[in-house]
Amino acid sequence: MKTFTTRVVAVSGAIAISLGAAACSKSETPTSGSTGSSSSTPAASTSSTSTPAGDAPEASDILDKAKTNALAATSGAFVGQVDQSGKTIKIDFKGTSDGKTADIAIEMEGDGKARVISVGDAVYIQGDETFWKKQGAPASVQKAGDKFIKAPSSAGSMTESLSLKSFLQKAFGAVTPEQLATDVASENVGGVDCWVLTDKKGKAEGALYVSKDKNEVVRFTGSTDSPGQLDFSQWNADLGIKAPEASQIMKIS
Repeated sequence: MKTFTTRVVAVSGAIAISLGAAACSKSETPTSGSTGSSSSTPAASTSSTSTPAGDAPEASDILDKAKTNALAATSGAFVGQVDQSGKTIKIDFKGTSDGKTADIAIEMEGDGKARVISVGDAVYIQGDETFWKKQGAPASVQKAGDKFIKAPSSAGSMTESLSLKSFLQKAFGAVTPEQLATDVASENVGGVDCWVLTDKKGKAEGALYVSKDKNEVVRFTGSTDSPGQLDFSQWNADLGIKAPEASQIMKIS
């Protein structure tokens, strides 16, 4: 089981991190956003109104402050979905910057649902039958139902791949000031007044929403060719992530 469970942790972590690239359009403008529950449902649509932003700061300044704040955050959450290789991936992520504490729920079209909880040096994995079959799990694990499987201690070294910072570095690495349109729009997203940065080719090629009051990332959206939306929240919050109860963990002989 050691090789199997270690591989599953790596796969789950890779999926989470790959969303940064998957959310990017061909012109390399990513998608992001925010919530923080542990269900793998896409972000609920929020009303937003767009208005001219004549008094807006420079787009590059907004990007720089948003990136600095995001990468300096100790924790955060995001929820939404992206399309990767023609498949829809739904994700609900909350965790710390270093990845030592994380709760990630993922639903992959055709590949099942999975949840990974990382607390301290322990990593727990929960998956539906489809997910476990895709990972080549033993028959007993495929029938685990809602039970978690505890990964071997060596999996603890993989927590960096589950980190918020790793995802954000991937996402922001796909956005440069040169790609941004000089015009900055203003929109209200779920009650939060935001600056809206778009690709030079227009909003259809991706947009980044940044709160005006705190310069925090609120949403990333993808392009027509690479659609997606991720909504962000709970920056620097205590996310209350805990290990599963003992009764929720399946013992493997």
